[in-house]
Amino acid sequence: MLRFIRANYVEITGIMAFAFFMYLISFGDLFLIDIPEWIRNHFSLTHEHLQNMSSIFFGVFIEGIPFILVGVLVSSLIHVFVKEEMIWRFIPNSPLLSIPMAACLGLILPICECGIVPVARRLIQKGVPHYVVFTFLLAAPIINPITITSTYIAFGDSWEMVGLRLFFAGIIAIMMGSCLGLFFSNRSILKEEDVGKNQQHDCSCENHCDHSHSHLKQGRISHALYHSIFEFIDMSKYFILGGLIAAAFQTWIGITAIKEIASDGWIGILLMMGLAFGLSICSSADAFIASSFRTALSTAPLLAFLIYGPMMDIKNVLMLSGSFRWSVVSFLFVGTTSLTFILTWLFL
Repeated sequence: MLRFIRANYVEITGIMAFAFFMYLISFGDLFLIDIPEWIRNHFSLTHEHLQNMSSIFFGVFIEGIPFILVGVLVSSLIHVFVKEEMIWRFIPNSPLLSIPMAACLGLILPICECGIVPVARRLIQKGVPHYVVFTFLLAAPIINPITITSTYIAFGDSWEMVGLRLFFAGIIAIMMGSCLGLFFSNRSILKEEDVGKNQQHDCSCENHCDHSHSHLKQGRISHALYHSIFEFIDMSKYFILGGLIAAAFQTWIGITAIKEIASDGWIGILLMMGLAFGLSICSSADAFIASSFRTALSTAPLLAFLIYGPMMDIKNVLMLSGSFRWSVVSFLFVGTTSLTFILTWLFL
């Protein structure tokens, strides 16, 4: 426990300070302090703005945080108990069958985007075809039970957005897997073996704990719980940031202004894709961020946010660049970005 606190004291302190600040805002104690006039004039900051932002943020946070908890716990249990190579033995050799099956494997192996890049690298090292692995890498964070449930609840118990998200994610993953199989069939995919670099770009929770020693010292269940703590803290940072940005958008820019900015459908799509890329929110909770914009944006921009973020965001690109050749990462980034924009634009 002491090692855990020492390794994450910055994140723990920041979360506690943030929680205390939001508590003061929510219960009005902070409003006893007068905001200087120059701040009110230059930043349009009033007590009403802060209270409105706090209400929006807590609505998103309370709905989404249980799914992050469930998501990291399931991911950690799979990380400890499931050997991925056993599942891949049942994948057929034919690309026509193996690629669609790989797109659906997240239903039984729901690994989040934080931990899927190390898994993909290990599978390719074990000889699994790269076109199958990359299809799984793109599809699994979206086509899995936890993401399906969170999307269903976030959008008012409606299956419409769930179905659209799964359909477009499956199409993009299958198309990208097929293209990678065509263009990189006889080319090297992985970087030259560099153990130090691979460990650096592994899932953030793996940076803090030595799994081999943990297995010797602890039971497998306790190890899974320990693993989930690191992943939860890492994912919570991104989710809190996403909730704050969504709340600030609606408080200071306003729903009407957002509608005007995104009045042209393609602008709204690009705006939400950029937001998804920058925020890097866990796919188990990003639907609650997207749903906070549903009164301002049409279905297509929201769909772009829900599809693009789990497939391609800042942390994914960094982890991919640490494990795979830059030509592969560039192809994956450009292809996924283009397909997401084109398909959602055609859906307008």
